[in-house]
Amino acid sequence: MSAKLSERDFIGAIESRSDIRLFFIFGPDESAAASIAGEMVARLGSDSEAIEIDSAKLRGDPALLSDEAASQSLFGGARHIRLHFAREEGLDAIANLLAAEQAGNPVIATAGDLKKTSKLRTLVEGSPRALAYICYPPSEGEAIDQAVAAAGALGLRIDRTLAAQIVRYTGQDRRLVAMELEKLSLYHDAAPDRVVTVEPKALSALAAETAEDDINALVNQVLAGDAKALGRTMIEARAIGIEAIRIIRALQRRVALLAGMRAKVDDGANAGAVVRANRAIFWKEQGAFTQQVQRWTAARLAGLNAHLLDVEAKLMATGGDLTETLFEEELVRIARAAARKG
Repeated sequence: MSAKLSERDFIGAIESRSDIRLFFIFGPDESAAASIAGEMVARLGSDSEAIEIDSAKLRGDPALLSDEAASQSLFGGARHIRLHFAREEGLDAIANLLAAEQAGNPVIATAGDLKKTSKLRTLVEGSPRALAYICYPPSEGEAIDQAVAAAGALGLRIDRTLAAQIVRYTGQDRRLVAMELEKLSLYHDAAPDRVVTVEPKALSALAAETAEDDINALVNQVLAGDAKALGRTMIEARAIGIEAIRIIRALQRRVALLAGMRAKVDDGANAGAVVRANRAIFWKEQGAFTQQVQRWTAARLAGLNAHLLDVEAKLMATGGDLTETLFEEELVRIARAAARKG
């Protein structure tokens, strides 16, 4: 069943909706889907036994899911099932779960982006025994708001400039944002009843600096046309396992930010002043942003945005080593285009 629930209400449904067998979370923002699923599992309590199932297991055993949902814990306590969809498969298993006479254990499932024509999505959204929630990537401003709110729940008072820095270097990955905030909370010994103001020096000391440097360096080198430096940074990024999709989406967000600032420049504003007025930009990056606003025209930014969407689609459809090869070729291609300043 598809319902227009807020994220909070959807998470709360794991406790209030005993009639729902399958809680299905999907969408282009997979980090948000994983975060929501984690919160729902936490609501069930640490005593609830977790059964982890990958969708590949359902292809050859369509009865597995309904059997697990109906079975009792070995020790007689509560249990739940975490189901991970790597692709659209296991339709018969989901149909069996939703049609079964009884299924006492809730199933919390996550999947990637599914089109409206998806058979899996259609099956879930059409059942009164399932509840679906779609996760769309937030704007940078929304991601900053989420980070500030999450920090507050941990007893951290953090300004939007520092929140923006965390959001950017984690690639707007909610799981990584939560990990960084948790580290800050432990560092400050903060709690909801012991509120502590986070200082920039604490963030610098604890931030995931390697990932931050690599992602920001890649974005800046691509958009500056520095193909020589880009080659070294790509090797380093691959070595520490930064995902290609994460970098492509970081580029998409940067292009969107640059497009808004470029429009102001085209209306007669000074590029440096426009960049300095944007509170989401860390002061150390203002120089790079100013150069990029000056280098990329509105028309070129629009074309690059469309191209990045095509690249993302190709990466999602490509598997194995070809993903990294395609990704790196595209970064070099964009950097060479950036080098042609005119």
